[in-house]
Amino acid sequence: MNTKKNKQDDEIYILGSTSRRGKGDRTTIRRRWIILSIGLAIIIFGSLFLILSYINNIKKEETIEYYFEPEETLPLSITVETAAIDDVNQKGYIETQEETVNEITLLVHTPYHVTMSLSLGKPDKSDSTIIFITQAADIRKDNKRIVAEFVLEGKQIARGLSKKGFCAVVDHTISIGMADETPLLQQSIESNGFFFRQYPLVYHGEPITNNPVNKSIRRALAVRNEQVIMVESTSALSFHDFSQALVDIGVSDAIYLVGGRDAHGWYYNKESVRHEYGIDNLAYPDYTSFIVWRTK
Repeated sequence: MNTKKNKQDDEIYILGSTSRRGKGDRTTIRRRWIILSIGLAIIIFGSLFLILSYINNIKKEETIEYYFEPEETLPLSITVETAAIDDVNQKGYIETQEETVNEITLLVHTPYHVTMSLSLGKPDKSDSTIIFITQAADIRKDNKRIVAEFVLEGKQIARGLSKKGFCAVVDHTISIGMADETPLLQQSIESNGFFFRQYPLVYHGEPITNNPVNKSIRRALAVRNEQVIMVESTSALSFHDFSQALVDIGVSDAIYLVGGRDAHGWYYNKESVRHEYGIDNLAYPDYTSFIVWRTK
C-alpha cells in the first residue's frame, strides 16, 4: 500500500512538475514574441525615419536659399559653342557699348584677344594680365558653398543640378548651354578646364520664364552672333524684363551672373584705361567665384 501510494505520490509530483515546466515554456515563448515585436517595431520605425529624412532632405534641396539670388527657372537642353579669339599678337581689351531697347539701357561688354577662366576669391587688381572680372556662380546662404556643379582647373569643387544653365571652358573653347547633364563637365575635369552652373536666361532667342522675387542690377554671359559677350543692366530689372531685353538686342542664348549694384569689378578698354564698378572694399565669402578674362 505504501509503495503504491508512493508511486501515486510520485506520479502526482511528476504531473505537477510537468505542469510547471509547461508554464515556463509559455513564458519563454511570450518573451520571445515580445522581443520579436520590439525588434520589428524598431525596424519599422527606423525605416520610417530614414524615409522621412530622405523626403525632408529632398525638400530642403528644393528650397535652398541662395546668397546672391533666390530665383528658380526651367530646365532646358541646348549648347552653343564659341572659341576665344586667337590673335596672340594683340593686347586684350573690352569694348563696351550702351544699347537701349524699350527704355531699358544695357551695357554690352565684348572681349577681344583674351581667354576666359574662373577663380575662387576676388582676383588681384594689380595683376596686369586681367582684362575683365565679374562674379559667376551663386553660393548657398546657409553654408556659403557654391551652388551646383563647379570645376576649377580640372578640380570639381561643387556638385548638384539645382541650376540647369552652364558654362564650360575646355581647351580655350567656351560652351554655353542648358541641360541636366553634359559631357562637357567631365571634359572640363580631364582638360584642367572650368565649369559652372547658373540660371538660363535666353534659349534659342526666346526669354526664359523665371520666378523673380525682386528687381536688381542684372548681369549675363551671353552669345550674340556667335560671339561671347557680357551684358549688364544700368537699372534694377526683374528677371523677365532683363531676359526680354537680351532677346531684343539679338542674344541667342544666355545664362545669369550674380552680383548686384555694389559688386566690384573692373575692365580695360582698347586704350588700356581701367574702368571700375561697384564697391572696392566689399567682403566676399571664401567661395565667391569670378569669371576672369585675361590677355593672351
